[in-house]
Amino acid sequence: MKNFISIFIMAVTIISCNNKPIKSQKEILTEQTRETVLKSYNAQISGDIETMKSLLSDDWTFTLTGELDISKTYNWEEFLEFAGYFGTLIKGNVGGEYKGIIVEGKTAMLFAEGRMEGVGGKYENDYAFKYTLNDEGKIVSQKEYLSDLLLLTQLYGQEICGEKKKL
Repeated sequence: MKNFISIFIMAVTIISCNNKPIKSQKEILTEQTRETVLKSYNAQISGDIETMKSLLSDDWTFTLTGELDISKTYNWEEFLEFAGYFGTLIKGNVGGEYKGIIVEGKTAMLFAEGRMEGVGGKYENDYAFKYTLNDEGKIVSQKEYLSDLLLLTQLYGQEICGEKKKL
């Protein structure tokens, strides 16, 4: 009887060690979204256009928030033109430091700090990127939030004029 109990305890221990918790569909989708978004962000920051494009749906859009002339929604071709123009405003390389990500299902918010030198001087801006994926796991939209005033002064080299109003 002692042998049976010992064998039974060993079998239960071995089985319980080998059983991984079963992930829900939502957990699996969240992991896949995280992986796709991080891969896309890293490709964009490093200039790996081929990898970035492979992760996007055919109807992908990029939206730059704010009130500047460049603040609008772009398709892929327009985005490439915009990125080329943006590159002319930067002295040296585009720099970005990944800060974190929040993912749920097919949506992710990625946070980063931009660190570069623009025509107006040192440019360090905080960014939030919202990524939305379609049912095929491709990125269908990317929305970028940043301080457009900082972009205006440091990358465009423009001064902000106006009077302060007293409250």
